Amino acid sequence: MPLENLTISRVCMHEVHRRLEDGDSVPPTLSDELLILEARAMEEFGRRVIAAFKSNAQCVDMAIVDHNEGSVIALGATFLTAREPGFVRNSRLMAEKLAASQTSRAIPGGLVVVFDGTVGNPRRRFFGVMKAELHEGFLKGADLQATFVENLFLSPKTKLYKIGLFVSDGANPRPNLPEGWAATIYDTQISATQRDSAATYFHRTFLGLELPTNSAQQVKQFYKLTKQFIEDSNLDSEQKTDLHNSLYTYLKVDREQTVQTSRFAERFMDIDTADEYVAHMRRSRFPAGAIPKDLSEIDGMLRRRRFRFPRSITLSGPPEAINDLVSVEKIEGARGAEWTQITIRGGLEWQD
Repeated sequence: MPLENLTISRVCMHEVHRRLEDGDSVPPTLSDELLILEARAMEEFGRRVIAAFKSNAQCVDMAIVDHNEGSVIALGATFLTAREPGFVRNSRLMAEKLAASQTSRAIPGGLVVVFDGTVGNPRRRFFGVMKAELHEGFLKGADLQATFVENLFLSPKTKLYKIGLFVSDGANPRPNLPEGWAATIYDTQISATQRDSAATYFHRTFLGLELPTNSAQQVKQFYKLTKQFIEDSNLDSEQKTDLHNSLYTYLKVDREQTVQTSRFAERFMDIDTADEYVAHMRRSRFPAGAIPKDLSEIDGMLRRRRFRFPRSITLSGPPEAINDLVSVEKIEGARGAEWTQITIRGGLEWQD
């Protein structure tokens, strides 16, 4: 989910703590005012958010399932149109809700950063909630000396943070929740172990989000739209065959738990073709974020590859065998006609 034209307006920061040894919760440390950042720091914070939601980041479009009074979406929709005191008050309520959601001592504490602003063109209002874990590091000083620092967060290389982003469609943000809202999360854990409790306390218990129940249909749409792009492209027959094989590999062989347009483009296409493909998927209104890889709707489609030629001549076989043993190449035939040369690395075993 690339974030274009992102502007952050307000930020408020609180701290939640790990539970005690006996399992009792620790009240969060709450701020009474906005976090004031100098211009350079605010720009860098925005860059961290944008970097998290880049096309190759671990971000997943989610379904909003908890939108009752006191839910994160209800609190955020309210403070989008509120003045500073209302923004701070509801951000405090979010921090308290996160603290209550961390029911295990295995879940670390961290900073809760609540922010809002606009994104896209035309601009749409959004709000975000980040949990950033604290970590240690060194600061370089004068004369090649260094200072050890215990409470760093959001340093460029660390992935110790999660973000929930809620974007309004521009209409009245409050009535009939969750209509008019789209939610996406950044969380490295949700893609690696989709339903592990360490990952779900943030997006399910706290944010009120779930993995979409229609992920199988979305993967089917991804498969069909990608095949359509390959067939309609100006690539030669050999390149098209390679991309069809790559699509099978990406869906059936790779161990990644999600499917994402930009990931497929980056791995298997040159820059120009990738740009055309991403634009094609965007025009088709396919989600830009990662989608859980549920192959149940297309499992049968992935069992055999088929090639069809004039006068009902067909070649078919398991995709793995096609990929390993078959080469399909366009060649020039008699009088300039377009012919297809098929090479099968193996002898004829049977015919009827």
